[in-house]
Amino acid sequence: MIYLIDDDISVRRGFDIFLKSALLELISFERAEDFLSMIKPKFNDLVILDMHLPGMSGSDLLQKLNHDGITVPVIVVTAFDDAKSRESCRKYGVKAYLRKPIDGEALLDIIKFNLPT
Repeated sequence: MIYLIDDDISVRRGFDIFLKSALLELISFERAEDFLSMIKPKFNDLVILDMHLPGMSGSDLLQKLNHDGITVPVIVVTAFDDAKSRESCRKYGVKAYLRKPIDGEALLDIIKFNLPT
C-alpha cells in the first residue's frame, strides 16, 4: 500500500488520480497525526510525505517512525526546499527527496524501485 501525507487537497487528488491510473493503491491523509492514528505501516508499504504539514511536521513524523522502529520506505515531495528538511531526510534514510512540481514518470520509477513486493 502507498500512503500519501500532504495537507493540500489538490495534491492529494492529483496523486490519487495519477497513481490509480498506474494501478497503484493509495490512501491519503491531510495530517501526520491522522496517518499515525489510523495506520501502522508495514515493511511492504511506502509513504509519500510532504515536509510542511499542520501540526506534526514531516521531519517529526520521520523521527517518530524511526523512534518506533518502523522501517518503511519514505519518498519526500515538498514545495519548500530547505537545509533542515534535507538534513532530516538524510538522517532518517528517506529514499528520495523531490521538489514540487514533480515529474510523474520519475516518481513512478522511484515508487516501483522502492515499493517492496
